[in-house]
Amino acid sequence: MQRKWFYRLLLSYMPFFVFVVLLLCMTFYYRWSEETKERIQNTNDVFAAHVMNVMDSSFLTIENYIVQQMLTDETIKNYYNAEGPTAPFVAYQITQRLNEIKTLFPFAGDVYLYKKSNNEVITDNAMFQLDQFADRAFVEAAFQGAMNGKWTSPRSYNQFIGEVRPDKAMSLAKPVPITSAIPSGVVVVNIQAGSLRSMLQSIKASAADSINLIGADGHPFFEAATADVKTGEWGSSSVRSAYTGWKLEVKVPPLERASVMAFFLEAWMLPVLGLMLLGLLFLTYMTHRNYKPIEEIMIRIDRYALKRSLSMGKKTAHDEFQFISSALDNLVENSHQYEKRYLEDLSIRKKYWFYELLEGHFSLTPEEWRLEADQLKLPETFASAMVIIVEIDNYQDFRRTYSVRDQQLFKFVIHGVMQEIAQGEQVPIWLEWKEADQLVAILYVDAEKAHTAVDNIAESVKAWVASNLQFTTSIYVGTEAHDAEDIGHSYQDALRAGEYRTLHGYNHVYFARETQPHTGGDLYRPLQAAKTLAKAVRAAEPTWQDELEAMFAEMRSEQLPREKVLDAVQYLFYELDKMLQDLPELPEGQLPARSSSAEAMADLTKLDLIGEIQSGLTAYLSDLVDTLETWQHGQDYHRLIGEVKTFLLANFSNPDLSLHYLSEKFELSSRMLSKLFKAETGERFVDYLIRIRVEEAKRLLVESSDSVQSIAERVGYLQVISFIRTFKKSEDMTPGEYRKLNQTS
Repeated sequence: MQRKWFYRLLLSYMPFFVFVVLLLCMTFYYRWSEETKERIQNTNDVFAAHVMNVMDSSFLTIENYIVQQMLTDETIKNYYNAEGPTAPFVAYQITQRLNEIKTLFPFAGDVYLYKKSNNEVITDNAMFQLDQFADRAFVEAAFQGAMNGKWTSPRSYNQFIGEVRPDKAMSLAKPVPITSAIPSGVVVVNIQAGSLRSMLQSIKASAADSINLIGADGHPFFEAATADVKTGEWGSSSVRSAYTGWKLEVKVPPLERASVMAFFLEAWMLPVLGLMLLGLLFLTYMTHRNYKPIEEIMIRIDRYALKRSLSMGKKTAHDEFQFISSALDNLVENSHQYEKRYLEDLSIRKKYWFYELLEGHFSLTPEEWRLEADQLKLPETFASAMVIIVEIDNYQDFRRTYSVRDQQLFKFVIHGVMQEIAQGEQVPIWLEWKEADQLVAILYVDAEKAHTAVDNIAESVKAWVASNLQFTTSIYVGTEAHDAEDIGHSYQDALRAGEYRTLHGYNHVYFARETQPHTGGDLYRPLQAAKTLAKAVRAAEPTWQDELEAMFAEMRSEQLPREKVLDAVQYLFYELDKMLQDLPELPEGQLPARSSSAEAMADLTKLDLIGEIQSGLTAYLSDLVDTLETWQHGQDYHRLIGEVKTFLLANFSNPDLSLHYLSEKFELSSRMLSKLFKAETGERFVDYLIRIRVEEAKRLLVESSDSVQSIAERVGYLQVISFIRTFKKSEDMTPGEYRKLNQTS
């Protein structure tokens, strides 16, 4: 049998494979070259900035040291304050000071002082009258303030008239005294350009092709300097110093250009070519292997064509493509028939697209949707739409009260009533029971009266159900949607609005536009209240019910949805379980009826309203507190620890209060007292003392205008720093921040 189909398959993919591999190799090589150049450029920029920073740091160090010496050196200060000729010994001392300055810095050259009162210049090796000093012009200009306290560009500098120095210098002139507005003289520091040039040449030899320094006036420092670096030129970096105004130019050596032949002769290309050859062999092998099913199909086509020809009494040539085309036509025809049957089931399709819209997975084009909407009898386009969710209140009781048949009947009634009310408002509506207790409706309304019409429908449905049926409903109204994708957002907003049913109760309409500003809900205060409540319950304190009320008041104040309310309750159980781990095992008869926090949490999760959750939690905690009280009264040390707690509440302001102090008062060792206190209350003594002190401090911060220092002393802290540190660790904020947040004006 001829293998022409095998060769067709093989030669169809092999050229493309070779082309793609070579293209990827060349692309990789080009990208690698560009990234290498980019890294070199970035490194050169960093290097230039580093060199300039080193230079600035060196020159700034010299300047700062000179200023420091002018401010602190008594010899120099006395020299400028003295009148009349300078004594030789004083001049010698100043010369020594200047030599010390000169030797401290590697760049520093000559340093000299000029005194205006006697026109005298003292260098590091001689003393001159100004008219005999070769650098007279610079001194006079510096005294007049022409230098502005900046380093100059390289200039000719000589001490003796007629002297010619081969090297130039950069100079810094500062008026003396430094702090006076009227100078008495000038101090001048000269840096030899040769020293700076040697440093830059050493850097160039190891890291750069060329390096150049240009002054603030635009002239290069060195005669052999190259022209300015072109802006944006690769391999060149320039940095201008904000301190001296000089510009440093650094250029890296140029990269060698590689030819195409060199690219293929690169060492890394040899493994690539080897892998490409292996890929060709693998492609040939896989084509041969995967060709077997095609070969089997072709054999069967040949057999079928031969059998058909013999049955017709004549032998005709067969066309594989015609045979495959005929088979595909039959397959498509059968698919069309199945699709036609599917399209006839409008109810299923309608619910499917309803769910797609709500979940935000709507994928039809406008033209496709127009066709679907026409068949489903739905609006093709709309200016505005809103989602309404009608949820049966207390659904668990609803299921227990009515049979399955009655439940279906009531749901049908609610469906029909809502549809009738919407028609009365002349609002097109599309509604389905999405969940067992939730009827979801999409209302298509005019943009101008969207909220009015939807609000009327929601209120009417709620009122009708409450008046005519034996149960109530809560209705959640989403935000306005302007296209198909926004309908999913409106549905999600309606669900979020329904989360506030926990706070406000049943038989109510919840609007997303009203609840959205409170969507966040801060759990910090409720969690803090839960932690305080757990401590009160563990210690079986009588105030635990007040703490419970405070916790739920915080959650109501924060407008927390049901999920976050349950999160706070879960955190309370976590804290209680953690505190009760150290409690000795209770006798079987003393265990509360609902001793398992997991079971209690499961029961609370079934409740909808925050009031119900609070009542259920109160019952559980009441049983637990009764158990703990019974256990406490059965302990020998219960009365003793009660006396200790009473003493602490009365004397917490005593700064000397400590475990040692209490052990002496109650004639018990500190270790034993600490152990008994922890077993009784679930808290360490120091934590209990801090808690009552912080609670009193919080009350004083809110109810009084006393200073933090005064409040710290009133609650037993002699050091206000210790009080602030303890308060911040407990409340996660300073006393001042707590007062600002809680004190009313």
